[in-house]
Amino acid sequence: MKKAAFTFTEALEAHRRTFLESLRVRSYAQGTLDSYGEALTVFFAFLTRTGIDDVRSVTRDTIRDYQTWLTTQPWTPWTRIARLQGMKRFFGHLETTDAILVNPCLGLTLPRVGRRLPRVVLSRDEARRILDEPNTQTQVGIRDRAMLEMFYSTGIRREEMVQLTIHDVDIKNGFVRVNHGKGGKDRVVPMGKKAAAYVAEYLRHVRGEWSKKNREERALWLSSQRGYQPLGLPMIEQIVKKYGRRAGLGQVSPHVWRHTCATHLVSNGANIAYVQRLLGHRSLRTTQLYTRVAANEVKATHRKAHPRK
Repeated sequence: MKKAAFTFTEALEAHRRTFLESLRVRSYAQGTLDSYGEALTVFFAFLTRTGIDDVRSVTRDTIRDYQTWLTTQPWTPWTRIARLQGMKRFFGHLETTDAILVNPCLGLTLPRVGRRLPRVVLSRDEARRILDEPNTQTQVGIRDRAMLEMFYSTGIRREEMVQLTIHDVDIKNGFVRVNHGKGGKDRVVPMGKKAAAYVAEYLRHVRGEWSKKNREERALWLSSQRGYQPLGLPMIEQIVKKYGRRAGLGQVSPHVWRHTCATHLVSNGANIAYVQRLLGHRSLRTTQLYTRVAANEVKATHRKAHPRK
């Protein structure tokens, strides 16, 4: 469904803007904002087709009709749930801000679907192949190797990576402070010796030179282009994916490194509660997905290597 096919009233758009802004100031990740924004686009399009142009006119029957309509669309169960979650959160905001008197989503129960396993997890060999791709005889290569090592070692999100400053990295003790992670939560995560060594080299031999003309800049990751501005999300994504392609493994996103870090920790015996704290998960149930991934990895290795497979 394309947004351009519908013209929403200014009132609907205004409610959407204030809702998303309320999440933005609470440091919600951009991916979450995009998901909720898309959910409202789909929902508003449904309202427009049914002749509703005011959130106060939405009733429980409207919500039930929308749920039914969603089941007719060629989306995965998880996409349908994401559409409903965004809409439900939106009406919760409207109720809290007194934009509506009665929340039509009260009593709405989201469908239960089994949690998805991560789509891609790198093997140890694949991770090493990508890590070895940057040319560490160059400044850009040193920066990129340091970034990849940190993704693999800490499992932090790309949104968290882009926000890091030089003050958030404790090379001596091997820690990284994540400020305003998902849900606005702060945490401190350990960084392995190899990651710390590459980050230290980047700070000494690359960033120190790049920041000579702008000593006030505190962002950890800088662009190699003239001006040496802080790297943004799109550029970090591009850098990470570039080395996956060079290693012949396709588009390996920062989130794949997060899954890989967690899976390798669990498969090597790490306590699941520790991995939960490392990743910044609210629920242990989310982290427990990696026990299933690790088990599948062990099973695949057994089938390949055992003499009586």
